[in-house]
Amino acid sequence: MSLYSGLSTLPPDALLGLMVAYREDARPEKFDLGVGVYKDEAGRTPILSAVKKAEARMLAAQDTKVYEGPRGNVEFCSHVEDFVFGADHPARKQGRTLSFTAPGGCGALFAGVSLMRRMGTKKVWVSNPTWPNHPNVVKSLGLAVAEYDYAVGGRLSPTGILDALMRAEPGDGVIIQGPCHNPTGIDIPYRFWTTLGELAKAKGLVVMIDVAYHGFAESLDKDMAGVRAFLDAAGEGMVAYSCSKNFGLYRERTGCFLALGATPEGITAATTHVADIGRATWSMPPAHGAGIVATILGDKELRAEWEAELTSMRERMIALRKALSDALVAKTGSNELAELSNQNGMFSQLPISPDGAKKLREELGLYMPSSGRINIAGINANDIPRIAEILATAL
Repeated sequence: MSLYSGLSTLPPDALLGLMVAYREDARPEKFDLGVGVYKDEAGRTPILSAVKKAEARMLAAQDTKVYEGPRGNVEFCSHVEDFVFGADHPARKQGRTLSFTAPGGCGALFAGVSLMRRMGTKKVWVSNPTWPNHPNVVKSLGLAVAEYDYAVGGRLSPTGILDALMRAEPGDGVIIQGPCHNPTGIDIPYRFWTTLGELAKAKGLVVMIDVAYHGFAESLDKDMAGVRAFLDAAGEGMVAYSCSKNFGLYRERTGCFLALGATPEGITAATTHVADIGRATWSMPPAHGAGIVATILGDKELRAEWEAELTSMRERMIALRKALSDALVAKTGSNELAELSNQNGMFSQLPISPDGAKKLREELGLYMPSSGRINIAGINANDIPRIAEILATAL
């Protein structure tokens, strides 16, 4: 008998399977709207020019591969704190913030949910729908998953969110996505962030905000306004920050876990636990991606070049959204699909059933997850008329 005979075989990851099926599809006409990475008009996910320059500079100056310590690159952490809290937030001078380099946004999420568990959290609320790895991380740490209704009919559902969180118990965890919600592209407006912060404080909820697409909605400053409004209203909270999308550092696994506390003593204690969580999982965080980001953000010219590239990516996605929305409205006659142009980021979720998505894939060569989520950033502008024609058959 094998040591592993007691294990049952888990189903394969649906999105990874979709990627393999697309690559193996020999049809001359096929479209991939599933893969969750940014692509340019040539269908490539390029290395940003600012990243290449920073990497070359960093490697030329590097004289050791020794560990950087539990927090990782402290300059990187400081720059991300600037993004999240603001450069002059008084809590930073008062010792009420913490930040740790993490292996990507997933590592930061894992650290945050692990800290929730140590704080006594038994249940974590996630949006319905949400990125599938949110409930995966929660369940992997032995906590229960609950859902709050996030969007209905292509629009945010404030009532659904509030009704669910009003039922939450003190000490429950909540994961809220920051700008560019995955998979819907529907974002929380600024004023509602304050309402959520006040509710979290009144109910004693442990909230972590997942920021995975900073800079992809409106701008670096505007994208973080809601997050800051929440933290100001709640007084405490956690943030998982990813550099995969806005710096194009997918494979470098570059993330940051941050927290704001009401007292320096609480943050001091939390810091020791985050360090302990990191030690027990990745021991020491990766250095390369964090070093690239720190080099870019610490140099005026490189930062300007990166911001210009980020703006170009954002503007391309906005143009693609508008073009696809217009084409779908024209093909279907439904003005509801005009909402696509009001959404943000890489993703949107179309009202297409799992059977409909399967039919599109098998009969017409258009690949998308069964949830109806599409990657706007994976579309070539020249293909939009044909993509809209195909999608219209299932809408």
